[in-house]
Amino acid sequence: MERVALITGGSRGIGNALAEALLHKGFRVGIVSRNPENAVEAFRAEGLPAFGVPLDLERDPPQQAIEQVLAQAGGVHVLIHAAGINVRKPSLEMSFEEWRRVLYLHLDVAFLLAQAAAPHMIEAGWGRILFIGSVTTFSGGGPIPISAYATAKTGLLGLTRVLAKEWGARGIRVNLLCPGYVQTDFTAAVWSNPALYNPITARIPLGRWALPEDIARVGCFLCSDESDYLTGQAVVVDGGFLAY
Repeated sequence: MERVALITGGSRGIGNALAEALLHKGFRVGIVSRNPENAVEAFRAEGLPAFGVPLDLERDPPQQAIEQVLAQAGGVHVLIHAAGINVRKPSLEMSFEEWRRVLYLHLDVAFLLAQAAAPHMIEAGWGRILFIGSVTTFSGGGPIPISAYATAKTGLLGLTRVLAKEWGARGIRVNLLCPGYVQTDFTAAVWSNPALYNPITARIPLGRWALPEDIARVGCFLCSDESDYLTGQAVVVDGGFLAY
């Protein structure tokens, strides 16, 4: 049976690395993004079965992503919610609109996507839902204030546990993948500033920031048959950052 994965934020960063890893494992992968074309074309040039799911998750109903994947591929077996935004400013300076924007995309959209995908996974008798958390799920933030982001990522842990309990007996495994500090465009404001980058790196026992591929290898396992007895967990991939 050909398995189909849907990945939000799959056009770049961790999401793109996850898409590549699953494609190489034989999944057909739908990349949800405002503009998925470049990523899809790059994968297809390698002979990998990616397809685009053009959608603005901040403006369009997230359930439309599931509908598009079903229309193009006939099923959905894996859901990965990797799309995200951040507002880096002190809590006293953050507007409620900024707060809600971050929580909506990370937490509300995660629930709506999972709710829409789960019936199809239950029908298939097999499903994997993977939310992307963060070390801030446990640390309360980083060197720059990110209260909305850290709160959203912590909320995903609760959602992961709830859905894992509800859907485990129906063939669905739900987990939270929590990357440490990863060098991507999303974190450029931090790693490009030596005053922030150096103390963070000094705290990582492995001595470097992660690459997206480091995170994707673990994420690919969590979406495989091999992870069948693993659900409701927050799997941290941080090079030992939280060990301090």
